Amino acid sequence: MNKLIYNWMYPRSLTTVFMRILTNRGDMNTIFEPTLPLYWRERNEPGVQSHQDYNGWPVVYEDIIKKIYKIAEEKTTFVKECTYHALDKYMADEKFLRRVIHTFQIRDPKYVILSFWKVIGSQRSLRIEDIGPVASCAMFDHLTKLKLHALDGGERPLVIDGEDFQNDPEGIMAAWCEALEIEYKPEAMQWQPEWRSEYNHCKGFYGDVSSSTGIQKNMEAFMYDERVVEALFEDLPKLKLLYDYCLPYHEKLYAHRLKPKKL
Repeated sequence: MNKLIYNWMYPRSLTTVFMRILTNRGDMNTIFEPTLPLYWRERNEPGVQSHQDYNGWPVVYEDIIKKIYKIAEEKTTFVKECTYHALDKYMADEKFLRRVIHTFQIRDPKYVILSFWKVIGSQRSLRIEDIGPVASCAMFDHLTKLKLHALDGGERPLVIDGEDFQNDPEGIMAAWCEALEIEYKPEAMQWQPEWRSEYNHCKGFYGDVSSSTGIQKNMEAFMYDERVVEALFEDLPKLKLLYDYCLPYHEKLYAHRLKPKKL
């Protein structure tokens, strides 16, 4: 049976560029946020964000899972999935959870919130659910209870921190591959700029990754100037409230983060 790897993530945590590396390998299928069309149907909040269905992709949970299983019959398959898109459905589907290798990708919510704000241009549209650590923590706790983490017979989680990844992409990718017993392919770390079809559902989110040729550290440089961050949090207090609320959830998963491999 081929590996079916889920990367439980949330937006603005450098997961699209992580998946870009795996797509570039050529020996894996990669699937981009398979329940996103289902999520937008169920959320049904006009004016928050536009979306487009994926061409030929199902929009019913059971059919989505069947489609993923079918794709995974071909070869190792990696799924980048936003945890809150179908959290309740996934958590209730123990058969599916036992089929999957579970990994997580997280990022300091300060950078997630500021990156979100940069893209959408407003603090009013941001919700706690959109930031993501709360849902990822719920899935993490559920997998802990079921002993379904990726390592040590389900006991030890595999968590990538987005900041670690951009600071040492080769070391993190090599460590991730080693943990999952997958060949590390350093040649996959570089590519040609490309607008990929999976970016079409929300075009404003993927300008950086589509123009990239590899991992660029601190691309959104304003977020790493503490004076700018303090001024933004003072001027936009909702951003600070969201950060304070989400930080403990992030810290819980951060304690388990994967350390880079020395190359």
